[in-house]
Amino acid sequence: MMNSSHYDVIIVGAGPAGLSTALHLAHVAPSLAERILLLEAATHPRRKVCGGAITFHGAEQLRQLGLDMDVPAAVVHNVAFRFGHHEFTTESQNTMHIIQREAFDASLASEVCSKGIEIRGGERLGDLRPVSQGIELTTNKGVYQASVVVGADGSNSVVRQKLGIRSTMGVARLLRAMTPVDEQTTPAFTHHTAVFDFTCMQQGVQGYIWDFPCFVDGQAFLNRGIFDSRIASRPRGDLKAAFATALTERGIAWDSIKLEGHPVRWFNPRSVFARPRVLLAGDAAGVDPLFAEGISYAMEYGAIAASTIVEAFSQKEFTFADYRNRILRHDLGHMLLTKVRIAKMLYRLPFPRICSLLWRFAELAPPAFNRRIGAMLGVFSLKG
Repeated sequence: MMNSSHYDVIIVGAGPAGLSTALHLAHVAPSLAERILLLEAATHPRRKVCGGAITFHGAEQLRQLGLDMDVPAAVVHNVAFRFGHHEFTTESQNTMHIIQREAFDASLASEVCSKGIEIRGGERLGDLRPVSQGIELTTNKGVYQASVVVGADGSNSVVRQKLGIRSTMGVARLLRAMTPVDEQTTPAFTHHTAVFDFTCMQQGVQGYIWDFPCFVDGQAFLNRGIFDSRIASRPRGDLKAAFATALTERGIAWDSIKLEGHPVRWFNPRSVFARPRVLLAGDAAGVDPLFAEGISYAMEYGAIAASTIVEAFSQKEFTFADYRNRILRHDLGHMLLTKVRIAKMLYRLPFPRICSLLWRFAELAPPAFNRRIGAMLGVFSLKG
């Protein structure tokens, strides 16, 4: 039986962007809580392919919401940037917390439910269309109407597709493998280090390979992956071949891993972020094209979306014509624009020798200089 229900706000997607939007709405407009619904295609806890890094701005969002990082996490104090035989390290306490998305998202979902906001799992959006005074959404289980819809349903956003928002640029690729390690002898754990290895640029990959320490059910693992931004218009490297080479160099046999992958939509300031009564947030709107960092930025999108929605209800004006400017004026927009510029510069470098010279210079530079590099890249705050 198909049921029809009306809500003030329906959020499609219960990942960090959607859950953050709900939590910020509950924080600034508690009266809205019982009129908010989250629709999630899966059911928490659900598996997500992700590097799992929460940086300082994600931690700041949790602090603003009065939440603790109450899930198992590997704490990173050092970030190593590598290119071939060259490497430099930036150091800052609690630079990153590496979590498992299943646990982190489920924890946020529990907080959302504690605010009286309903999450309906196993509901996959099938259609979305404007109707009188709102938006009608059809899922595999029901028909709903909302005054406002937030599309927080990832890089392959159905909301984005149904709105007819097309983009001819800006979709990157990720591959990941989880490998068990000895916590007592693995440098990533003993030295609390995350590695970003850009050597794969020599193979035509416009990105890097990561090695992050993490825990899965109490067991130490390295979350290893490769990111290809595809930001430069030139022949693309073989992502699998580059990843296989890197894993072999790390003593990991290709046939021993479970390979997972997904697309990432990176931030394009000229893209469309809203239609009347509909906002996009998180990966559906676009995230970091330099590192493909998603969690922390998704939570910041939630804060912007929530403030925009509260003002819309206050003024009874739902065009969301100013949403793009709100994003661009926010610290989120400033950092994403910076990362777009750096990614275009770095990943378009035509000669590996130039990268080698850049890394060699950073190797010889004083720690304070490299800390500024880390801050410029958005890895950590100089205030921390």
